[in-house]
Amino acid sequence: MATDLVERLRAAGRAVAGSAPVRWARRHKRALAIAVMVAFFAFIIGYIALNPSIIDDVLSVGWGTLALLLGLYTVILVTHFGILESTIRLSGHRLPFGEGLLLTVYSTVSNFFGPLQSGPGIRAAYLKTRLGMRLRDYTYATLYYFFVFAVLNGALLFCTTLPWLSALGLVVGAVLIVIVVRRVGLSHRWPQLAAIGAVTVAQVFIMATIYFVEINAVGTGAYTFAQAIVYSASANLSLFVSITPGAIGFREGFLIFAEGLHGVPVDTIVAAGIVDRAFYALFLGLLFVISSIFHVGRMLRAKSGTELDRDAVDGE
Repeated sequence: MATDLVERLRAAGRAVAGSAPVRWARRHKRALAIAVMVAFFAFIIGYIALNPSIIDDVLSVGWGTLALLLGLYTVILVTHFGILESTIRLSGHRLPFGEGLLLTVYSTVSNFFGPLQSGPGIRAAYLKTRLGMRLRDYTYATLYYFFVFAVLNGALLFCTTLPWLSALGLVVGAVLIVIVVRRVGLSHRWPQLAAIGAVTVAQVFIMATIYFVEINAVGTGAYTFAQAIVYSASANLSLFVSITPGAIGFREGFLIFAEGLHGVPVDTIVAAGIVDRAFYALFLGLLFVISSIFHVGRMLRAKSGTELDRDAVDGE
């Protein structure tokens, strides 16, 4: 039964991947990404030209807000590490703490700056080479994480307007998870699956907190945390259709399209987006530099230790 379910899922995946729209998008993904980014920046430049007060809103963000964002994005990085660690344990493997942290940093940087959310691919290739982790095992764990992430954000999108629909979505999602886990024979791995789910929930609400801080820092009104949750949900769902670095253009489009749900006006969306993208890019750049320094230092220490061992052998 489990094999039949897996085969049906694979067949459905192949059908979607082989459909005409997907094939066309795959053939033209570079041109599409460039077109979206050009259109996005043209929109931003034109919108700021018509609403120059947005720049004042962006520059009004204080150091206290930036320090708070630094702490929150650091916690987000910790959640990425937690999901990676739980994924590795789900397959019965172990990875040293420092190595897992470096992999988290590098793949997170790639996931933002690279198109098509390339972070999972980097992690899969590294874990297969380093630990011999099967691609199938990593794919299942990653699909599980994406499913939980999608269900949570899809439900939270309507938590203030149609709460019954949010509750129904969560219940249906939980039931589907239980059914699929049992049918693919992973019932003995519930602790690791629960860990991935719990960290994903924390990640979703921390992202909502980040957006709550940003929209209140640049907005003229006082936005509630409930609004920030819906705002965050619409922004997070854009990641599933993104072909541009950091979902540029798509996230803003989703946020503007969902304005009737979260109630945050376009001016605030644009200003908060500028703050978020600029800060997150600097944050990832700083992380990359720091982690690279640690990585080089570790390589030098390992090389020095090897040379000392060789000298000791020669001395004998």
